[in-house]
Amino acid sequence: MGVDWIRMRPRPGVSRARLAALADAQAAAFAASGHWYEGEFDHLLTEPGPGSTELAGQVEIDRGPDSGRRVMLVTLNPALPAEWRLAAYRSHLPDELPGLLDGWRSHLDRVRGGAHRAYLRAWYRYATSWRLALEWSELRARALAARDRTNAWATRPELVEVRERILAVPVPVVSPAPHWGADPPPPDPPPPPDPPGHEAAVALARAWNHRVPRGQRVYVTRPPGFGAYLDEALGSPDLADVLDWMDRARAEGYGLFLDW
Repeated sequence: MGVDWIRMRPRPGVSRARLAALADAQAAAFAASGHWYEGEFDHLLTEPGPGSTELAGQVEIDRGPDSGRRVMLVTLNPALPAEWRLAAYRSHLPDELPGLLDGWRSHLDRVRGGAHRAYLRAWYRYATSWRLALEWSELRARALAARDRTNAWATRPELVEVRERILAVPVPVVSPAPHWGADPPPPDPPPPPDPPGHEAAVALARAWNHRVPRGQRVYVTRPPGFGAYLDEALGSPDLADVLDWMDRARAEGYGLFLDW
């Protein structure tokens, strides 16, 4: 089950202050649920406060056609700052939606105009190095386990040679995640001895996969260059669809209810 925004309106007679408090409590309940994508917000998470899902009883939720969208279509798009994306995991009251949407659109327009490149490059380094470290860790774990195997495939000299080359390379250091507004972004850490670049890592993973059974394969992803990475984020049809859907919700006086 995913995490969605669904159009909603407050029930008559519920005060704005009470709705705001309940939305905050619901956001805390969601944070405590742990429905995060590993690595995306690890540097920002804090201990959530007391949570409650009582908001659901104080709003009228639209269950009709075209009433919802997946939250991740916004929260996993790196063209927006991670702090903003993390903060988006909540319900948004009708009078909050215009400012939220206008702020996102304005930011995206500035990025299209060339702004915020230092932050975006730092995020790109973090995201791609985190993915490489994750995939390389899995590959090294498979290679290490193969040392103790007696299967025919695990003892072939050509596999042993690739296995030892993999184990000789440490897990790469993850570049620090930038914090929005930090100027300048944190520098990259010094690389470990003989770190695998993406090309070398992809080549070794491919050599491993050619020599092991299907169930032992590990895929190391070759990331796009920074320009292609950013173009994909800015040109995402999913993001455009969500923002247009939010525009329609705003025009009709709806807020967004977080449902998970």
